[in-house]
Amino acid sequence: MSSIQGFRNRAQISELAKTLDDALGNADGIPSNETGPAGWVPRSQAMTQPLLHRVRAFAELGLSADDEARRLVERVKLLEAECWQGPVTTLTVAQVPQLEAFRVEKAAALIRFDRTPADVTEGFVTASGKVDNHYIAPREVFWQRWAAKAPASGKVVVISPGFQETGRNFYEQVALLNAAHHDVIVMDHQWAGLTKGGAEGGIDRGYGVARDVAVVAALAQKWADKNFKAQPHEVILLGNSMGAGPGVLGAAVLNDADKIQLDGAAMPKGLKMILQAPFLEMTPSLFNQGLAVVGQLPGINKAALWSVGVPELTTEAGAQAKLASHIVKEDIRAQPGAMNAATEDLAELKRLIASTGGPQGRLFVIHGANDPLAHFKASDELVHQLGDKRAHLLKLEAVDSHVLEESRSDNAHILQALAWLAGDPS
Repeated sequence: MSSIQGFRNRAQISELAKTLDDALGNADGIPSNETGPAGWVPRSQAMTQPLLHRVRAFAELGLSADDEARRLVERVKLLEAECWQGPVTTLTVAQVPQLEAFRVEKAAALIRFDRTPADVTEGFVTASGKVDNHYIAPREVFWQRWAAKAPASGKVVVISPGFQETGRNFYEQVALLNAAHHDVIVMDHQWAGLTKGGAEGGIDRGYGVARDVAVVAALAQKWADKNFKAQPHEVILLGNSMGAGPGVLGAAVLNDADKIQLDGAAMPKGLKMILQAPFLEMTPSLFNQGLAVVGQLPGINKAALWSVGVPELTTEAGAQAKLASHIVKEDIRAQPGAMNAATEDLAELKRLIASTGGPQGRLFVIHGANDPLAHFKASDELVHQLGDKRAHLLKLEAVDSHVLEESRSDNAHILQALAWLAGDPS
């Protein structure tokens, strides 16, 4: 453990240093490939396998990480003085104990995507309230807003990450949306990142994921009403995996049925949605069945374990390398029981869709046909149930990735989704 305040461990320090080097190098989001072209991945499992990546990062700093931590702090201060003439964030160590790690990661993102601290702001919103009269423990949900490239469209896209992901996994998709003139508010969920009030690597229940999405949707609507009142504006929800199924779809269906009672501003009804590799059912396989069984074992199901890269969420080397890097630099953990935590609420969600006709808003689903974790069949059934005027499924043939946001070839499908949602459904 580093003695430098603001970092979690030496592997994180090492990975953040390489992330900053990448932003100043070929800027492809893949640390440790700066000697080659963007997208190139050296043939090494230590680049693509999360646990080996962590071990490699831990070992690369030598006996002490303190000197590298100090260099990172000074590099960010230099960037603040020379590039932005001000702080990279207004957050304090009281709000974010690992503040220096966050400052480094944000500085790297600003450089990589040619933005300024004024373009990218962040904070916390209190999430409290009931879902279908069930108590959900309150949380302080972290959000980060990326301003649209001018002229702003008036659309505000809320991004809800999947399990073991944070908002930082989605920076490439955020950049695509910003370039298309849309504002983006990306959140951290209870399982990882900067949101406070969850168990590390865990999920309280599916309704908890939905409640937190609803709170950020309400925040986004308030932002849109204030800043785009002179032009047409709307909030659109974009969810990935667990953040798409119980998260975005759950929030929309439950809210439209008056089953979310927030203690603050209400989530708007009838929001449009993009579901990316939505987790509605687990893909049937022997490994996934074993994972579900392990998730029910007392003493193991609640243990926050380092990711070991199973099941393999993608076979694309670049996406694997980026995913492994995110896991290390944010020290992502996972509780085996988390994958079972939303099962009952997802079943109730499906019953609610059948009885009420589903969400009021239109939705676009993007899903790889060979997704190793989230069953493609469940997405297909959902879209057929809602009908082709209300829902559309983009089936990615032969795609075996569950982390489409990390893939250069697949992450731009969200723009196609927005175009469909903007069309006339009649």
